[in-house]
Amino acid sequence: MMLRQTYDPKVTRELAVMKVIFPLIGLVICVAILGLYLWRLHHFERSVATIEAVWEEEVSRRGVTVITMAELSFSRTAPAGESLQCRYQFEIGTPRDGFKVGDKLDIVPASGTCQRADIIGRSEQNP
Repeated sequence: MMLRQTYDPKVTRELAVMKVIFPLIGLVICVAILGLYLWRLHHFERSVATIEAVWEEEVSRRGVTVITMAELSFSRTAPAGESLQCRYQFEIGTPRDGFKVGDKLDIVPASGTCQRADIIGRSEQNP
């Protein structure tokens, strides 16, 4: 004989509320993070990066995936206002994107380092 556990009506109500509230809180947090990221892309200073070198690498992401890596050169503005030249390696896509040396990309570089930049896409300045 199987015994079924019964809960007090107050506990049952609280469990039902938690099944709704916790996913809603998670959704609000995800929307806030996405909103901040989109705000950064639209309000921070943009730069045009040039692909200096491009190659493919295999990485383990739910199996083996081939990604396109590139060495990008770009300039960013330091917090003090001076312009700094940067050169760093970034993942820019997959082989089917067809990136090649000399292509230009629109990016949003971090203001404090050359090691982080959000790649928006191909630049209108491509030759």
